[in-house]
Amino acid sequence: MADGHATGSGGGTGRAILWVAAAVLACLSVYLINGRPLFYFDTVGYISQGHTGLRQLGIPGESPLAIRMEKIKAEKAAQGTVEPAPDTTEIEAENTVDGSRSTVYALTAALLAHAHALEGLMALNIAAVLIAIWLPMRVASRRWGLPVPLSEAVALPVIIACAGSLPFFVAYLMPDTFAPVLLLVIATLTVFGRSMRPWEVILAILVGIFAVVSHLSHLAIALVMVPAAALVSVAMSRQRWWLPVAYVCLIVGAGFTEQSLLRTAAKAVAHSDVVIKPYITARLIEDGPGLKYLDRYCPDDHIPTCKLHAALQWSDDPWRITATHIVFETSPRLGSFRLMTPEDQKAVADDQVGFFFDVLMDQPVGVTMALMRNVLLQSGWVSVEMTLPSDTIVAQNADVTGLAFGSFDHGRITRDTAWLGPVTLWHQAFYIASLVVVLALVLLPRRVPGEVKALAVMVILGILANALVCGGISQPATRYGARVIWLLPMTATILMIFAFRSRRFEAAAEARA
Repeated sequence: MADGHATGSGGGTGRAILWVAAAVLACLSVYLINGRPLFYFDTVGYISQGHTGLRQLGIPGESPLAIRMEKIKAEKAAQGTVEPAPDTTEIEAENTVDGSRSTVYALTAALLAHAHALEGLMALNIAAVLIAIWLPMRVASRRWGLPVPLSEAVALPVIIACAGSLPFFVAYLMPDTFAPVLLLVIATLTVFGRSMRPWEVILAILVGIFAVVSHLSHLAIALVMVPAAALVSVAMSRQRWWLPVAYVCLIVGAGFTEQSLLRTAAKAVAHSDVVIKPYITARLIEDGPGLKYLDRYCPDDHIPTCKLHAALQWSDDPWRITATHIVFETSPRLGSFRLMTPEDQKAVADDQVGFFFDVLMDQPVGVTMALMRNVLLQSGWVSVEMTLPSDTIVAQNADVTGLAFGSFDHGRITRDTAWLGPVTLWHQAFYIASLVVVLALVLLPRRVPGEVKALAVMVILGILANALVCGGISQPATRYGARVIWLLPMTATILMIFAFRSRRFEAAAEARA
């Protein structure tokens, strides 16, 4: 990371290395304190899916789930029952491949698991975060100069962000860190795309492409951000306003291309169709409009989702209507979708987009109000609680291999989470203060260059886009809000660096006068 600035004092290579090392250690703080990575139910799902993909590609390697599966088979043989694979959330219809997970991220996780180096996912998180912040700060330092060396201007926002949720997601063996990375890349290309050097644009696009293909929700977020990029680009300058938008569209196009290639490969290699779990359907049912639509029109053989409506009648427990229980639950009391035949599951999953538009046409006001309510709810949910593995999650990942150090088990901070309440209160206060700083410095005239203000605006719009996609279309969850909210203190720090730069220049000008 080259160190240079137009206006600050020197620092040299040694100082740059120290600042970057401090940022890396801050990112690793939760991992170092906990003594183990953080993981989720779906961590084993990514590893399993990636191992299957590697096997189909002809890449040999011992399954990271081998020990786990042998133990399950032994236990179930003794009980006289049969247990599916540890990942029990698949749609089990014949000739289907679950498209809810990223194939690229799954293959990456599986390759690292085969090498017993899954901690490498944390290194990937850190590298992506540092590059995503380094790119805009590099361009900004070239254009206006900085009051500190570039290494410090990059490391300081990262270190401040680590007082929030960032280190929890760095330690989290899931693709969530790439959602804020994607937002930073889109913001950088939108604001600075016309003045970036070709290799900087290429690097940003490559990072953006990996981020957009690392989770299906990231593609939806990027798609939502295209009009935001267009509006901000035009507002900044009409000269070549389309260029930054084209860069963002290139990232979106790569995401759709990856989905298309996945379907083509599934057909060619596994003779299967890609099916995505019915998150949209479950969300509409929990919110009310979807259930009201089904109550009104079912039974009807022409409406595939009526099969799910029938399954929802198998229990009278009100909690069965929640989106999470609809999609994942397998118990007779709370389950519905997962208790249907595999063929009916596929039919309901395939119908979710059509079902959304049918419900929207039937109840436009109800769907719109539910969407707005979920976005507001999601925007305020920022606890890191979902990054902490529970006893159930630990059991789900038990005996799965792939880590270089230790196993999938509780660490020092996950076994007893009494600290979570106070930390959540601190995080909430920290984010509110950061938002106040961001809004103040964006609205105050002449304190910060207009392009840097535009970068902050794009980040805020990105946080809202994340809330729209995750809360409005999927399921409001603290994990989805916490994964991007650290962008607020990071952005506040960047704005303060430039505000300090402006004040220093003003003081120097007054001294010369």
